[in-house]
Amino acid sequence: MMSKFLLSIGLMAIILGCGFTAGAKLSAEKAKSDSSIFAADTSRMNKFKLEKIIKVSGSKLYTDPVENYYVSNQISIWKTSSQNNLNFVYSLKRSGRITSIDAGDPMKVLVFYKDLSLITFLDNFLAEESSIQLMDFNLDQAEVVCKALNNGIWVYDIKQDKLVKINAVTLNVDIEILNIQRIIGEAFSPTLMMERNNGLYLNDPQKGIYVFDNYGAFIRKIPEANISNFNVIDDNLTFRRNNDIFTLNKETLVLSKIYSDSTMTDFSITEKKLYILNGDSLHIYKLKP
Repeated sequence: MMSKFLLSIGLMAIILGCGFTAGAKLSAEKAKSDSSIFAADTSRMNKFKLEKIIKVSGSKLYTDPVENYYVSNQISIWKTSSQNNLNFVYSLKRSGRITSIDAGDPMKVLVFYKDLSLITFLDNFLAEESSIQLMDFNLDQAEVVCKALNNGIWVYDIKQDKLVKINAVTLNVDIEILNIQRIIGEAFSPTLMMERNNGLYLNDPQKGIYVFDNYGAFIRKIPEANISNFNVIDDNLTFRRNNDIFTLNKETLVLSKIYSDSTMTDFSITEKKLYILNGDSLHIYKLKP
């Protein structure tokens, strides 16, 4: 009887997709918190030192690997260079609103207009370089897009329930995976997608983050709900839930609360800095040694 019980616990952990078999521990930690299956460690709070406050106007915030930051009001984009504090503006009037920005490559920033099924690429001065019309690839209901390695673009079309990787140079479809919801075992509606560290991450705020490899093979689900924004740096998944920011180590599954602010409208994080947007100001914190 005992061996059957242990086997059942192990199967439950695999179904959850958390990559470990300590099912009994998972159940105990879930009982401690209705919002997270992991017990939060608050010891990392106050690990950031305020570096500067900048007056800005916007609702969305993005950063790139060289610590340039981008603020958007979904119509225009303002970029500030971390090297010389030079400012650049992109404000091309279109009939659609900016849905998302991927600044993972600061030399080729991706701007997605969901209503137009359009992707626009900007250079490091925010000058428009090129555009891709997703309707040309029979992707008429692209829900989320992001940059990929080797000049690629990932697109998830929710109507056709398929994940597609397009080569932005040759304009060929390199990868096409059908029936994504059947593969992950449930319906989902992602609102954000990014490729980082050879992994592809799709966030459904109601259900969690779904992790694929850089070939589009499904790996697991991280069942953290109510996530409005996230970033991945090395082994850490940092995300915002309501007024709090947490970091989840993907290997140890240790969850740490690192910041809390009731006036926060958006955030971004790099290896050394934390950026908090508060509607009319941007607070930049440096990680304490």
